[in-house]
Amino acid sequence: MSSSMEQLQNAAYKGVQKFKHGIFSEIRMFYIARVVKYDKKNHVADVQPLANLSDGQESAQYLEVPVSENCYMLDEWFERIKPEFKKLDANPHNGTSLSDKFPNKKLMRKGVPVICAVLDRDNDNWDGKANTYDPNTSRLHDANDSIVIGVLGGDAING
Repeated sequence: MSSSMEQLQNAAYKGVQKFKHGIFSEIRMFYIARVVKYDKKNHVADVQPLANLSDGQESAQYLEVPVSENCYMLDEWFERIKPEFKKLDANPHNGTSLSDKFPNKKLMRKGVPVICAVLDRDNDNWDGKANTYDPNTSRLHDANDSIVIGVLGGDAING
């Protein structure tokens, strides 16, 4: 094979690799972020992705990202039952200290690292229920259409 043909093949290969990388860099799937603000009434969070952009700059924050109920359900349950356990603990005949065993912090809170999933389609018109909806735009795999699906790094004592 001539060297010019080999150079063309190498150039074509590199071009296809760059094209593939360009496509992959535009597809968003999951990312790790820190909760900047959490609205526990509406179950939405403002998040700051932790991975910097390729030039070293921080990624933009994503606002009012819906939070999956598995991230906050235990927090709400503990909040509801802790007063009942305190009543039990207050009775000297029970000899219990169950309310002291609850986590010191909520699992879903400002500052915790979370994992976010990027939806295939625009979720601006989704009402948060199991109803069908028409996407507001033609966005595909855009991080603006994320949901928080998990909290990372907590434990049973400190949340």
